[in-house]
Amino acid sequence: MHAPITSYKRKAKDPIKEGLAASGNLYQMAFCNSLQANIIFAVADGRIISVNKSVCRLLGYSKKELLTKNRMDIFCISDDSYKEMLRQRREQGHTKGDVSIIAKGGRLLPCQISSVIFQNECGIDYSIMSIVDLRERMSKQKHIDVEYQKIVDGNIVIAQSKSDCLQADNNNWIRSIANVSYDVIWDWDIATHLISFGSNYEKVFGIKLPENPITFKEWLNLFKPEERQQLEGKINTIFESGKRNWEATYPFTCPDGTIGQVISHANVIRNDDGKAIRMIGVIHDMSKMYKLEGILGQEIMIRKRQIIDAITEAKEMERSDIGKELHDNINQLLAASMLYLDMARKDLKNGEIYLIHSSEYTLSAIEAIRKLTKGLTTGAIADFGLCGAIEEICHDTMETYPVKITYKLDHSLEESLSEKFKLNVFRILQEQMNNIRKHAKASLIHIVLSSIRGVVAISIADNGVGFNPSKKSEGIGIKNIISRAGLYKGVAHFISEPGKGCTLMVSFPVLSAG
Repeated sequence: MHAPITSYKRKAKDPIKEGLAASGNLYQMAFCNSLQANIIFAVADGRIISVNKSVCRLLGYSKKELLTKNRMDIFCISDDSYKEMLRQRREQGHTKGDVSIIAKGGRLLPCQISSVIFQNECGIDYSIMSIVDLRERMSKQKHIDVEYQKIVDGNIVIAQSKSDCLQADNNNWIRSIANVSYDVIWDWDIATHLISFGSNYEKVFGIKLPENPITFKEWLNLFKPEERQQLEGKINTIFESGKRNWEATYPFTCPDGTIGQVISHANVIRNDDGKAIRMIGVIHDMSKMYKLEGILGQEIMIRKRQIIDAITEAKEMERSDIGKELHDNINQLLAASMLYLDMARKDLKNGEIYLIHSSEYTLSAIEAIRKLTKGLTTGAIADFGLCGAIEEICHDTMETYPVKITYKLDHSLEESLSEKFKLNVFRILQEQMNNIRKHAKASLIHIVLSSIRGVVAISIADNGVGFNPSKKSEGIGIKNIISRAGLYKGVAHFISEPGKGCTLMVSFPVLSAG
């Protein structure tokens, strides 16, 4: 059993302390095992020099695969946001920004990137980048924390037996890790009461500490009384338990009055009698995680509202189109039919001719109603499948609109796709065909439905007037297509320039299409 932490007396340094003094090893472990994804590049040619396990998990590559790649393989280097990030880094030596990163398989991930330039011992410029996945990291954080603790515990134990060869790694690039990490490394020599922290302490806690170690009591005095009491209780509990691993969450109040939350992982080193003599670990800032989680939640709610608004507006637009069709076309055809019937009653001599004309107008109205209802019902999908429905709409469009349509359809997809998914793809096709008829002035349309490498894709290309995709669209058509694609985790891209036609590319992961 251990007495409370305040009762420990100063003793001579234990030999174990000398074996654990290599701070370079701690920084290297922070790089390799950090919850954040880290990559080191050569600035001159963009080669990947070093990666940690988190970035391998994030991008889906093995470490061996990533070390054969270049920054252009994982970043959209033509994007303005990426160019702006490089500009800031050249001018200031460090930068932070939101860019897209390319995972294995080509999937784009929106990420927050922090980057710092440093030089190795030979004077060669390197950059270290820290990557935060803004979509997925929060949902996976708890699982990563558990795995991370196991790795840190194992590596720290290994480090204790190999500390004599670790100091050489303590150079500029290792110290640069602190500038792009949310982790604080800490080392508490219980026998001497001295505790030291990595340079990230100010970033997390908002307080700048002296460069030299401070006493544990001095550190506790930085917390408010209720926070200090809670932290002391948790540490005393691990002392009394005899365990060699410690994990605890605790709050703290920043100088600006905001309340933060951190989680500490540590390895408890004990002597032969089981008494705790040292604790080495990592403090991870959960406050930023909670903030990002809140931002993500808000984005999800905004996205849901946008989808609801788009669907509502689409329904209203559909009703408006039906009303116009009934009034402007079918109503006129039936009125003409009634006119000829009235003339037949009044002029019996030419009545047969008038009846023929009335019949023609009635049949035209029936055909118009048939085409109108075909666009509203989903029976075509059930009866003919997605490919058959696409062929039907192509034939009907060419009969009523001066355009030539060609198509290439993968009929083998019919069995693997759900009815709801096929209907969703068909509605996207209908929407884009309607956009082409209204705005494109196209004479040629080419449609492709295919599946490759776990992705179902449909493309619709025309040779019309085109448009600028970067310019905000006021119409519902494009918004409705993007919303429909998102219902099945798909992505819609419009590739177009004024005067050069337009190509709509929509891709879905196969798992979402089943």
